[in-house]
Amino acid sequence: MIAVVGRLDGGAAVAIARAASARAAALPTAMAQLIATVPPGAAGDRRLLELAEAGIGHAAALRSPAAGLDAGDLQLALRYLPDVRVIVLASDEPALEATAAEAAAWSSAALIVVRATSDPVGPVTPEAIVFAAPASDPDGAFAGVVAALAIRLDSGDAPAAAWRGVTAELGVDAVSRTGGQAAKAR
Repeated sequence: MIAVVGRLDGGAAVAIARAASARAAALPTAMAQLIATVPPGAAGDRRLLELAEAGIGHAAALRSPAAGLDAGDLQLALRYLPDVRVIVLASDEPALEATAAEAAAWSSAALIVVRATSDPVGPVTPEAIVFAAPASDPDGAFAGVVAALAIRLDSGDAPAAAWRGVTAELGVDAVSRTGGQAAKAR
């Protein structure tokens, strides 16, 4: 199972979860779950229905007027998803990185961190795969790359083999590697 953590409004999380769910539909054991806050009331109901129609699980969605998750919310949400094999953190909240890294280590899950900045400080852990998200992703290409990597990791590929498979499959060529497992896609 792939857990995508982020915001519902305008961030990369929904696009990545949508792309992962589309890819997971062809695989009998793959599933993508979105961990996010969902507004209470009719607006939240509409968002949950949109997620369900896109095949995105939302078992750990938190009904809250807050715009984003805090570390305690994320920790609790990940406990609801004991079968998680990949955590994709696509949140602009730096405090969530330590919680996601801790949960990934505890559950032996792969950790992909998507940062909004083009100059990542470095991975939270040496095992984390860190992407710098582009300023915009109108065609969903970046979300597709992250989702393809998450699917391969969820299927049991080692990180290096998963990345080679994604680059070969999608023709990704403008990539540089810096510091450990960190990668920057342009």
